[in-house]
Formats: sequence, C-alpha cells, structure tokens
Amino acid sequence: MVALPNSWADIESDITYQTTSDLLVSFSQEQIKLGIKYDHNGKHLKAIEKGQVPPRANAGLVASQEEGYDLKSKVLGKGGDRRFHAKFIDGVLHFPGLVTEH
Repeated sequence: MVALPNSWADIESDITYQTTSDLLVSFSQEQIKLGIKYDHNGKHLKAIEKGQVPPRANAGLVASQEEGYDLKSKVLGKGGDRRFHAKFIDGVLHFPGLVTEH
C-alpha cells in the first residue's frame, strides 16, 4: 500500500493510499484540484492522516452532516473554515470533491 503524501500535488486520483492509522483513502481529480486551491499548507492532508478525532478542539476527521457522507476533514486556525467531505466505498474513505464551509 502507498503512504499518503504530504502534498496535494503528489496525489493521484487512481491510487488508494494508506494513512499511519491504517485508514485507506482515495481522492477524485476534483478533490485534488480543490486541495491544491484551498489547502496550501497541507493541513487537511495532516487531518486525514491523523484519522478520526473527537469533534471539539481537534484537527482530524469528524462526522459529516452532509447526506450520503460519512466523515469530513477538520483543521484548526488558518484554513479551518473549509471541510472536505468523504464517504466509505468498499472500505476506502473516498473524497469525491465536496467542500463546505462548516
């Protein structure tokens, strides 16, 4: 399995990555474009790498309130106004390109 890169520019849409917490993740081409556009410092990638966390005062993955989605990335500080949403598909957390401001 391929480790999750630290930069959106190094991510490919047809690869399943494994985080240090053994979570399998994949990204659509649209999600990669949004990551490059909105996540210059890779905070969302670090949150994805960290895995699930309690929703208060933590950066990581938390439950998504969007219908049809399971988790969303949450970052603190600068860049923390956006969330990247994902859903589990056959055991892989897939980020199709949905970004919200909550």
